[in-house]
Amino acid sequence: DGVLQLGNAHMWMDEWDECDECFERAKEGFVRLLGEDSAKAVNAAFMVAHQIPTVDEEIAEYRRLWEMAKVSLPEEAVTYDIAMSLGSRLREKKGKYEEAKVFYLAALEGQRRVLGEEHKKTLASMKNMGALLDDMEDYEGALDYYQQAFRVKEKVLGKTHHITLNTIMN
Repeated sequence: DGVLQLGNAHMWMDEWDECDECFERAKEGFVRLLGEDSAKAVNAAFMVAHQIPTVDEEIAEYRRLWEMAKVSLPEEAVTYDIAMSLGSRLREKKGKYEEAKVFYLAALEGQRRVLGEEHKKTLASMKNMGALLDDMEDYEGALDYYQQAFRVKEKVLGKTHHITLNTIMN
C-alpha cells in the first residue's frame, strides 16, 4: 500500500519516472501476494495503465482490466473507476460516444450501488454522463443527469457551495 501511495505522491509532483516505478512495483507485489484479480492488484494495474503513453494502448489495457474486474470485483469501486476512465478515453480521444455511453452507464450504476448516490465519484459520473449526452446532442437527457447531480449536491453541500453552483452552469 505504501509503494502505491508513494507513486501517487510522485504523480502529484509530476515526477513521472518515479511514479511509473512505484506503480509497477506495487502491481508486481500485489499480484505476487494476492493474485492478479485482487482489488489491490487491479487498482495498481489501473494506475500503471494511466501512465501508458499512447491512447490506443491505454484503452486496450483499460478494456483488459474491465473484463477482469467486472467478473471478479463487482463490489469494488476500482471496477467502476476503470469503466469511467475507459468511457472518458473513448469519448474524449476517439469520439466513440455510443461505446463511451455503455461504460459511463456501467460506472454510474456500479458507483451508485457500491459507493452510494452522494459519493463524489457517483456525482462526477452523473456530470460526465450529462456531458456525453450533451456531446451527442441529447440535450434533454443531458439536462436530466445534470439535474440529478444538482439535487444531490444541493442536498449534501448546500445551495451556495461553489461545486453546487458550478453544476448549475452545466
